[in-house]
Amino acid sequence: MNNSNDPLHGVKLEQILTELEKKIGWDKMGELLNIRCFTNKPRLKSSLKFLRTTPWARSRVEILYLKTFCSKHKETGKLIRGILAQNTAVAETTSTKPASFVWPTSKNK
Repeated sequence: MNNSNDPLHGVKLEQILTELEKKIGWDKMGELLNIRCFTNKPRLKSSLKFLRTTPWARSRVEILYLKTFCSKHKETGKLIRGILAQNTAVAETTSTKPASFVWPTSKNK
């Protein structure tokens, strides 16, 4: 995807958080995203630290930003679908499935 078509191109995470906080506030972000760093004593510095190390939470914040500020941009829907597909692919590769149970058999000699 060409970076000029990406509505998030050049937008830093700190800018995303400050704009969302001004527009909808910490309480509403916590309610919409169900992320604890927004519901329990929210601060910009601690939220940035958490979101930089937690990809699933960062993608939720990016999607909320896109829906809030970039809904009229023609590439927004494509970008949101890409973020969701990427999260699904990561979840499928990192999920641990239990090994199937095999009954032990006795060997006759």
